[in-house]
Amino acid sequence: MLRITDMTLTCLEPYGLEPAQLRQVYGLLLRSGADYIEMPAALYEKLRPAETSKLVLRLPAPEAAAQYPEISRFVCRKNGYAGTGAAVMQEVQLNDVKEIAFPGLDTRGSLRVVGLDDVLAHDYKTVFSKLLKRAGSNVEFCPENGFYCATAAAVEWVLCGGRAVAAAFGGLGGKAALEEVLLALHVVRRHRPGASFSSLPQLARLLEELIAVRFSDRKAVIGRCIFNVESGIHVDGILKKPQMYEPFLPELVGGCRRFVIGKHSGRKSVAAKLNELGVMASDFDIPRLLAAVREESVRKRAGLTDEEFMAIAERHRL
Repeated sequence: MLRITDMTLTCLEPYGLEPAQLRQVYGLLLRSGADYIEMPAALYEKLRPAETSKLVLRLPAPEAAAQYPEISRFVCRKNGYAGTGAAVMQEVQLNDVKEIAFPGLDTRGSLRVVGLDDVLAHDYKTVFSKLLKRAGSNVEFCPENGFYCATAAAVEWVLCGGRAVAAAFGGLGGKAALEEVLLALHVVRRHRPGASFSSLPQLARLLEELIAVRFSDRKAVIGRCIFNVESGIHVDGILKKPQMYEPFLPELVGGCRRFVIGKHSGRKSVAAKLNELGVMASDFDIPRLLAAVREESVRKRAGLTDEEFMAIAERHRL
């Protein structure tokens, strides 16, 4: 069974957020689709959330686990050759694929491997096979994003037989992006086939507000404009068969498809936009309207807003 652990709260620790703000984030993470939510012990002491069944507590030292009998999962950074104890997952940093053979890598208990940024630059299938053989199938992989391919590494790990991955929302902390991992595995592995991920954009907007980060409008899954379509041929294709252009429906992630009118639009785009705005396309001279909106889009060097489009459309009503 696949296990996805979210590390967002650990990555938010340096921001010094208020407990009320962190409770908001935690509540949305519980709805994100992750199986477990990692939380630093210091933060847990402040929040003491009622819902702990999905909690992984990050400890400063393994012996601290005895202080939290209500928690069943723990993780602790391993230093040197010291073990963490059977009840606590040990977290180790591997910066090079050769370090998988490091003799100090204790594989007797639960293990999280962090790093391996460049694993996809190697024969990653062989690397993953060696790691699984050495550490067992339950090893958790937390790829880092130094080479901008952490999400791909996390998904390939699962496709190669890995059963556990760790990520952080939006790729915070240089980790794989939780939302991208969730949706990629939903598409390619049918992970949680009946799930809804509609709370993900809400979580993105909340984090933008709390930590003054701005996720790209084109960022996979949570970008504001990822379902905007301008090109006429793309609009025509989406209207006929959406799955040819979209890996998942906009509604799955709380989004909606929006047709943007600009210089690349075609007749189908204009007609679809009119219908989207609640007016009958048959009431307008589509060829002349198309020529007018293309001209205006070229003049302003940008697509048209809905208001600009309708102002032009009214001049071409039949």
